Amino acid sequence: MYACESEKAKILCKVDEMDMAEHLRIRLKKEEVHMYTNIKVCDGDLHKQIGKHIYFDLVDLDKVRCFRMQNQTSVALFQEEVAKELGVPVQYQRFWWWEKRSNNTYRPVHPLTSQKKALPR
Repeated sequence: MYACESEKAKILCKVDEMDMAEHLRIRLKKEEVHMYTNIKVCDGDLHKQIGKHIYFDLVDLDKVRCFRMQNQTSVALFQEEVAKELGVPVQYQRFWWWEKRSNNTYRPVHPLTSQKKALPR
């Protein structure tokens, strides 16, 4: 389509997600999935997050805080975001890479250091 630059404001308009067809919204969300990582953060209040129940895991992952970050985000930038949201200074934060075990529990494997360039996928 060809249009004059001066007519651009009359032709183009703002489009939000609700203006798109349902099948296009679903397709767009599927294409964006690989660009983001969900990171679960457990703060110091384990009693509130676990409760009095006994779990085989160290924490109940359904009750911890979840951050959705772009894969290109550096660990240092993520730490700043956690400091802003949870109020925990960066020097007191400690992140670990967790692995799912064969009995469907999660255990920490190795620390995630700020020397890494980007968040793990």
